[in-house]
Amino acid sequence: MNRSGSSLTVSERLLGPSPWLSFLFLLVWMCVGVSAHAQIRKAEDHGKTGYALTGSHSTAKCEACHLNGVFKGTPRECVSCHTSGASHARSNVVKPANHLPTQNSCDTCHITRAFSGARFSHSGVQSGTCTNCHNGIYTSGKPQGHISTQASCDTCHRPSGWRPATAFDHTNVTPGTCATCHNGVTATGKHALHMPVAGASTCDNCHRPTGWKPTLWNHSQLVVSGQCATCHSGAYPPADGPVVNHIPYKSVTGITATNCDSCHKGYGSWATGMLHSSVSVSSQCATCHTGSYLGAVGKPATATHASVTGNCESCHKSTTSWTSGTSFVHSAANAVGTGACDNCHNGSTAKGKSATHIPVPAGSAKCDSCHKSQVSFALSFTMNHSVVISAACKTCHNGSYTSVGTQGALAKPAAHIPEVQLLSGATMDCKDCHSGTTSWLPARMNHNSSQGSGSGWCKACHASGTAYQGSMEKKSLTHKAKTTTPTDCSTSGCHKPLGNKGQAYSSWGG
Repeated sequence: MNRSGSSLTVSERLLGPSPWLSFLFLLVWMCVGVSAHAQIRKAEDHGKTGYALTGSHSTAKCEACHLNGVFKGTPRECVSCHTSGASHARSNVVKPANHLPTQNSCDTCHITRAFSGARFSHSGVQSGTCTNCHNGIYTSGKPQGHISTQASCDTCHRPSGWRPATAFDHTNVTPGTCATCHNGVTATGKHALHMPVAGASTCDNCHRPTGWKPTLWNHSQLVVSGQCATCHSGAYPPADGPVVNHIPYKSVTGITATNCDSCHKGYGSWATGMLHSSVSVSSQCATCHTGSYLGAVGKPATATHASVTGNCESCHKSTTSWTSGTSFVHSAANAVGTGACDNCHNGSTAKGKSATHIPVPAGSAKCDSCHKSQVSFALSFTMNHSVVISAACKTCHNGSYTSVGTQGALAKPAAHIPEVQLLSGATMDCKDCHSGTTSWLPARMNHNSSQGSGSGWCKACHASGTAYQGSMEKKSLTHKAKTTTPTDCSTSGCHKPLGNKGQAYSSWGG
């Protein structure tokens, strides 16, 4: 049977028509193989067949694919070689038993350089069928710590990558079951600084599926009483603890165990806290009232308190007002020092002089010069004239201060001599005649060099029928008139100082 050259095998073409030459060529070819040059030419020329050799195919020997020397008709499909049992199957590069189920050609995912590192295109994969492959057999499935769910992978994951997973749809999650997944193993759980919560509380009491933050905690989800400091210690933000300048109530005897809600009422604001209206505190005021703590007023920087070393409660008895019920005890412990009364008793800090108090020289006259009682100004009161020695007597003894003190600042009696008739009498002061500070008497009349004739009339006091206090001599009813025209005693020419009888201002003479 005659066959055309194209149908002859490689051996037939090499062995005829010259058997010896053909045999020699075949022997060399079988022993030495195709030269490197021929191999390069193979790779270069193979593309002319319509099947270019790339990757690992470019280094394969011809007979690896062209079986029995037959070149024509060699299949081009991957499965012809890379499938177990196929006519051209290669044992080390076939599709494994756990290959994902697919009818697609190998080169849909694999490249000729290597089978590993395949990139599967999910573009044609139907939704909800992920586990057909992603089941842990054909390819990676849910890891051991995956949340418990029957939902399809593509509910949360995307073909472009497992991570990060897109937001999980919590729509159908049963309330109160958050911790089933959010336990720190399967999904994010409570962080280390999460506030301590009761066993009955669940995540969705405060958090929402759309995001952990911001929380919706407003103390209405759980009844909390007497346990504020469990969270509000400053260790669990945003549950703030006491501010830096919070009063140090834990240092006050009797209230060391007091909880936040003893003073702070309601859950809207801390600012409404009032210690004294909530707990009983009657001592150790200065523990908080130093001026350094929020809302606790300290001792004012005034002269009143500057030298006071006693505790607040020594004087302040009210827990709602500093001034209400205040009673300062001038004891040895609260001694303010001699001459220091007006540091407080100035009418502003403490009760000062009344409007009807006698006018005293500023600076030199001090309260305790006259007032000796530490209970009342009116008790143990004795006027001390030594502190007003520089002032004119009539500054007080003028009738305007008759109700002051136990006796009053007595004024001139109605029968007092009209001293204004004396020489410059209007400018004279009580002490020009009265020298005592405890009694008006004895007094020594000071005529102030009055001489009559307009320089101080004698007759203003020494006229018959006058009733002025004192022991002055008056003109007798039988006094002889020297002239027909009435004149004053000293201008009559009889009595001194202008006359020659008697002693000036002490005796009329004969």
